[in-house]
Amino acid sequence: MRPSFVKTVHVLAALDEAFARIKRPSLFNSGELSDSLMSPFLMAKIADKFEMQTKHKLVTLSKFGPKAVGFLLEKTRKQVICAWSINAFEVARRWEKAAATPDKRIEAARLVAEAGYDTRVRIDPIFPVENWQAHYEDLLHAIFSAFEPRKIILGTPRGLWKTIKYAKAANVDMSWSNYFREDSGWGKKLDFNQRKQLYSWFLDKLRSLGYESQRVTLCKETTEMWNALEMTYSPLTCQCYGPRAYS
Repeated sequence: MRPSFVKTVHVLAALDEAFARIKRPSLFNSGELSDSLMSPFLMAKIADKFEMQTKHKLVTLSKFGPKAVGFLLEKTRKQVICAWSINAFEVARRWEKAAATPDKRIEAARLVAEAGYDTRVRIDPIFPVENWQAHYEDLLHAIFSAFEPRKIILGTPRGLWKTIKYAKAANVDMSWSNYFREDSGWGKKLDFNQRKQLYSWFLDKLRSLGYESQRVTLCKETTEMWNALEMTYSPLTCQCYGPRAYS
């Protein structure tokens, strides 16, 4: 299925309206429903719109490699935050076959970080595959050998009913759904204790690399998990891109 795009003129008009109406500084996440860099040409126009004001910022989230970041390197934009979704090499090999390889994503993130962008990494969904500790330790070393992310967002698999329905309809490999053990407000999840084990391992590894725990957040997790990990949860806001994302 080829992607279809909303006409850029409509997006720019909606942004003008939002900028005039929203008084509180906000982050606009462009990568929740699709990859932000599917069309660098169109995203460049949207990014330029954010440069016309200083209150709000655009967040791009991508699995693309260096070929998609040319417009970001040609002109540094102060109102743009760049994020990459990067998984372990083994997990990407199994279930992210259409995306750039993890090393290509790391290279793209390194390039924009060196260009001066606030650059963040999303390790999500974390899968407890065989020897997962070794696979994710390799990923962390690959990331930190290239650059240091401003923030790191962690997440585990979430099985929303629509995701499962459309994945089955597309006849894709559904083996990832075998990991689900419980239901939550965010759909099906791994077992609570297994999720806690994954997050605790990452927090320990990141601390061993000198990365402060305050720079790590969790995506779409329960308050019970935040409390179990003794992490600070901010009610009624997105934990990844809410007010704390500015700090």
